[in-house]
Amino acid sequence: MLKKLATIALSVASVVGFAQAQTVGVDVSALTSVSAFQCANGEGYTQAVVRCYIEAYGQNPGGALDSNCYQNYQNALDGGFDAVDIYMFPCSGRSTCKSPGTQVQEIIDYVGSNKMTFGTLWLDVEIDPSANNWPSASEAQATLQEYKSVLNASGWKWGVYSSQSQWSQIVGSADWELDSSVPVWYAHWDEALSFDNFATFGGWSKPTIKQYAGDVTFCSAGWDKNYYG
Repeated sequence: MLKKLATIALSVASVVGFAQAQTVGVDVSALTSVSAFQCANGEGYTQAVVRCYIEAYGQNPGGALDSNCYQNYQNALDGGFDAVDIYMFPCSGRSTCKSPGTQVQEIIDYVGSNKMTFGTLWLDVEIDPSANNWPSASEAQATLQEYKSVLNASGWKWGVYSSQSQWSQIVGSADWELDSSVPVWYAHWDEALSFDNFATFGGWSKPTIKQYAGDVTFCSAGWDKNYYG
């Protein structure tokens, strides 16, 4: 993801044994080659999430498709991954941002034109200090409600990527709920392949995915690592 709580150097060897029995995956934002995905798959990673939308806050209007989305999606499949999800880092907090409906519709059109089949669209809810993307809790709550409405209308399976600390800062309280019926993917870079340390927020009591390490380099590429249980 774009912003993380810390940088952790984690060796591949530390998870290979666990990967045989537990489901682990990777997520990427930069363009990643087929050979890199093949290598990661050979290390036991079977699930991938690729970025499909960026905030592009310097543009007017803000929000843009990630030009690497389709290629990373296809490269992951060609690299042997069983499943591919997509995520969006929305433009928010600025009057120049495209509306949530427009941003989601751009992804819908893009996925349709490229005939992509994915599992879940993840809405990345985290702070970008350089963009001041969530300037007030009340505005954040209203914006997220808009995303919920348009994503529900899309008919797609969707979920939220965040963490208790990020969620609390953005919406004003860890207890504020957007929709706890959708899956949640949380970030906690402790290198542990378990959900034992999940801190409840947004009404979610059980996560679907945990990002347990980030900004890791192996197989000649940069990755974040995820645990699926």
